Amino acid sequence: MEQIQVQARWREYVETRSPKLREAIIRDYAVLAKRAVERLQITPWGCVSKDDLLSHALIGLIDAVDRYDPQHGTPFEGFAMPRIRGAILDALRGLDWVPRSIRVEENKLRRAYNQLESVLGRTPTDEEVADELGVTVQALERLQTNVARSSVLSLDDLVTGMGESTTLGEVTADYGTPDPYRNRERSDAKTRLAEAIGTLPEREKLVVSLYYYQELTLKEIGQVLKVTEQRVSQIHSKAMLRLSHKLVRHSELMVGMAA
Repeated sequence: MEQIQVQARWREYVETRSPKLREAIIRDYAVLAKRAVERLQITPWGCVSKDDLLSHALIGLIDAVDRYDPQHGTPFEGFAMPRIRGAILDALRGLDWVPRSIRVEENKLRRAYNQLESVLGRTPTDEEVADELGVTVQALERLQTNVARSSVLSLDDLVTGMGESTTLGEVTADYGTPDPYRNRERSDAKTRLAEAIGTLPEREKLVVSLYYYQELTLKEIGQVLKVTEQRVSQIHSKAMLRLSHKLVRHSELMVGMAA
């Protein structure tokens, strides 16, 4: 469908709120829900299936369809994806689906990265993190893999201090608000986020950029970097662990950006 036709259909839906047109729009954009589930790369533990995740993703899609205003100038895909992903993450948080042992390992890793960066004043190496934990580098990599497979370490969570529904896209999106104060706040949030990401090692920075801004899946990123999907997942987890204390410190600002 050409862009002019797409815009005309959205205008018609906003004006009429036709149930039939709403159903057609949801059907046409259902691929966004499927892609959001694929990007999470979650390993179910019995209480969560891919079908469950897709159901929650569709709830997010429907919410996006009902809330979208084409007058803002933002493409629907860019407006919808953060809300779809947010609906999935909210559901997972409510289930508390990750085994306690993985939560313990994740918190252990998070503390090690945060403490070392505070002491060293820079990003710690894998060797330094392994030494801090009293394990080998190989054991550290296995630990990172376990956390990556079983936990939803997400920049969406980090930018809001582990909040409930705000996502990265909502924090940094520009919906053309006429409020100069709000625009200035959003600009400040984007600057702080960019500065935090800029401190990451180059490969982690690239993975974050491809995953959150280019919307690639971990598999697609692996093809770009010529590494396995598991390795990309590991790199992504390390990046989130490094960023945790940097962005949680700014949680009040970040939450305000999405208001």
